[in-house]
Amino acid sequence: MSVDEKPESPMYVYESTVHCTNILLCLNDQRKQDILCDVTLIVEGKEFRAHRAVLAACSEYFLQALVGQTENDLVVSLPEEA
Repeated sequence: MSVDEKPESPMYVYESTVHCTNILLCLNDQRKQDILCDVTLIVEGKEFRAHRAVLAACSEYFLQALVGQTENDLVVSLPEEA
């Protein structure tokens, strides 16, 4: 090792089997309290508050519908089934 070289720092990896579940539970708690909700869905006349990022991550339909929308508090009316 030359004088200019620094020894590599050890790399630590954190693994958790419950991390994903905990994130989803926390996001649902936030939704229930209307914390950081940034979209309102209207389905058959009923309103539901939601997080855009969660909808887009879970559904290609919502990803396409929400990408590029710049409104701070977007309202999306879903078509009723025929």
